[in-house]
Parts: sequence; structure tokens; C-alpha cells
Amino acid sequence: MPAARAGIAAAVVDNELWVFGGEEQDGLHGEVEVYNPVSNTWRREPNMPLPRHGSWASVIGNKIYIPGGGARAGLAPTNTNQIFTVDELLDSGAAAVADFNADGHPDWVVRNAGTRQTAIWYLNNNVLVGGALGPTLPVSWGLRGAADFNGDIHPDYGLFNLASRQTAIWYLSGPTFIGSAFGPTPPGGWALVAIADFNGNKKPDYVLYNAGTRQTAIWYLSNNIFVSSAFGPTLPSGWGLRGVADFNGDGHPDYALVNSATRQTAIWYLSGPTFIGSAYGPTPPGGWAFVATKDFNANGKPDYVLYNAGTRQTAIWYLNNNVFVSAAFGPTLPAGWSLIGP
Repeated sequence: MPAARAGIAAAVVDNELWVFGGEEQDGLHGEVEVYNPVSNTWRREPNMPLPRHGSWASVIGNKIYIPGGGARAGLAPTNTNQIFTVDELLDSGAAAVADFNADGHPDWVVRNAGTRQTAIWYLNNNVLVGGALGPTLPVSWGLRGAADFNGDIHPDYGLFNLASRQTAIWYLSGPTFIGSAFGPTPPGGWALVAIADFNGNKKPDYVLYNAGTRQTAIWYLSNNIFVSSAFGPTLPSGWGLRGVADFNGDGHPDYALVNSATRQTAIWYLSGPTFIGSAYGPTPPGGWAFVATKDFNANGKPDYVLYNAGTRQTAIWYLNNNVFVSAAFGPTLPAGWSLIGP
């Protein structure tokens, strides 16, 4: 592991090894480091709020519990408990998909967990036609979506800082970074999880999620500036948001949800932020995760992007509203790269 220390706590989540805290002769460690055996790489996550050694970690649901531990090297036992919500510490579980070369076909942002480098993979439907390296994300910042914030027809990166909850827009021209601006900071307990235009003004808005209450909210933006907000529907236990698109053709973006235990998907139909109905979607097979939604075959209907983290294979599931129509494999990512990640 990158930071040498003893007395760590460790837990396994989604086939990755999470290592917390520890000690050495001169003091305590608060690092949180994650090992991915598929890519054979480590990545840093935000530090523990309180450095500890000699503790242990347990996974219950989507949370990692770290009770007690020592508050000084070799000494000072404590009964303070720390809880890490996996939904917030892990990547959002969603891929970033947008048309980066203005050819009318959605493209993928792929990410290297070890280097934090991004790259744009240009697609024609499910076929890879080219690629270019994009900017490298700083530590503690995660990519939460790609959309055109400044109206120059080029998709930009929407970033979220897992430690400070600060948001930022990285303005791009194709794959090239050209500038940045901070966006609004969600309050405690809330995280940025998706980006879409909810009020039809052609300006991307934020979707926020509170892991404690499972409440969602829409923050309406003008470029990087907060304008107003509204609460959205509360997600049921075990379900997470993986994409936003207009599935029923009523001009309003809808939520695409997935159940982390059963892999079942569902569409929650919205009118602005208001829930108006739902329908189950198709269930991916074992080993595959639903990670994004976009219209890949240009029929005006959103499709699913699936990703197999073990093989790094991708696939497109073509839909008619919530109904599966057909499927095609997409490109396979090279070792160390993923559709989801920081």
C-alpha cells in the first residue's frame, strides 16, 4: 500500500480492499487507500475525520463502520465511532457520457484509477472510432457528469470534492481543459450525483443526494451559479441513481435507478422535480452493472450503458421507454481504465 503503517483497519467493498488509518513510531495515520485487484492499482480517498490505529472495520449495507481505536500511537483508547457511507466515498457508480466531438453520437469519459487521468473515447453507436486524453483529476475530486455549462457547444466536466463537498466546472474544448470555476457547495450530508437540464432552459442543473435520508434535490444553475432549488423524490432503500434522461418523451428528464442487491433497474418518471409514476426496466446479468443512459442509436429513446468491471467489457442495451429491445457489445477498456471511478 502507498502509505506504510501498522495497526490498520480494512474492509472489502465491491471487490476492492479499503484500508483505514494506522500508526507508525512518530504518530497516527488518517489515510484511506483503496486497492483494486483487477487493475492492480491503489487510489486515495478523503482522509478519516479522526486518525485512528488498532481499530477494525465492518461493512453493513452501504456503510463501513470503524468503532473505537487508539487516538495516540500505542495509547489513548477511545469509544468514538466513525462511519463511512460507501455511496459517498466510492465513485457515484455512474459513467460520464456526452457528445464531445459534435458528431451527434454519445462518447465516453474513461478513467484511470491509478493516475486519475481521463480520456475521451469517441463512439459511433457502440463502435469505438477514436480517442484522446483528457485532463487529470486532482486528488479527492470525482467526475459526476459531463454537460455544456457555458453554452459553447462543448461538454464540460462537473466535479465534486468528496472531502469538502465543493463543486467545480472544468470547461473543455473537446478533450482540452481551457478553464474552471467553482460551483455551489452542497450542505452537509448532501453529494452531487448527476447533471441534467430539469427546467428546459438549456442550462445543466445539479442532482443532489442525501445518503442519510435518501432524499434527492434539484439545484437549478446558470453556468456555475446557483439560481434556485427544489426537493426531488426520496429513493427507496437499496436503490441508487445511475442516470437522468427523458424515457417517456414528455420533455422532462426522468431518474434511471438500479438496485445494488438485485441489479433490477427502474425508471422514475418526473415532471420537473415531481415524481409522477414508475416502471421497472430490464435487469443486467451477474457481473454487469448499469452505469449510464444515453441515446446511442439516434432513435430519440435513451439506452442503457452496461459495464463489467471484471472483464472491462462494455455493452449497450437499446430500450423503448423501459422495455429492452436489443443489445450490442461496446469496446473493452484496457487494464487500469474504467467507465466508473474517481
